[in-house]
Amino acid sequence: MKLSGLRPGKGFSLSEVHKVGLTVHQVRKLGIYVDPRRRTLHEFNVQNLKMLVEERKRQLEEEAEITRVERKKIEKEMNAEKKKKEEKKKATKSKEKKAEEKVEKKKEEKIKKKTEGIDLTQISGIGKKKYEEFKSAGILTVEDLLDADTKELSENTTFSTEYIEKLKDRARSL
Repeated sequence: MKLSGLRPGKGFSLSEVHKVGLTVHQVRKLGIYVDPRRRTLHEFNVQNLKMLVEERKRQLEEEAEITRVERKKIEKEMNAEKKKKEEKKKATKSKEKKAEEKVEKKKEEKIKKKTEGIDLTQISGIGKKKYEEFKSAGILTVEDLLDADTKELSENTTFSTEYIEKLKDRARSL
């Protein structure tokens, strides 16, 4: 026994899709269901399909416009963030450079002042190599050696605390 009348379908028929002037692929891409098993062609389905296609295309265009606007907005924000980061880097680099320059100037001034004192090589037992090692630890004159902490100096150099104390005794006798 066959029931007559309308029943809910699973999608539009192939003939209805073709009557609208689209391919199955195009309709499916729009998110509209197609039932390839259906063989009928109903005019009201064709009209509904035309309306759905137009509505869906409008929605997609609006979404595309929104995404374009959002993408531009995001790109602007990212560019602004990049510029801020670059400016911060430049600012910190210039601050670091200034700080390094100050440190270098202080070192140069300290070296100038220290070179005015008695040279370490005046102490017996200190030659060029030992002088270079003391220099790398910041000790340039006899006064620097006498003022320096023995333990700290032994940690910064290869010399033992006993040897440094011997050198200090020799320096005091100058």
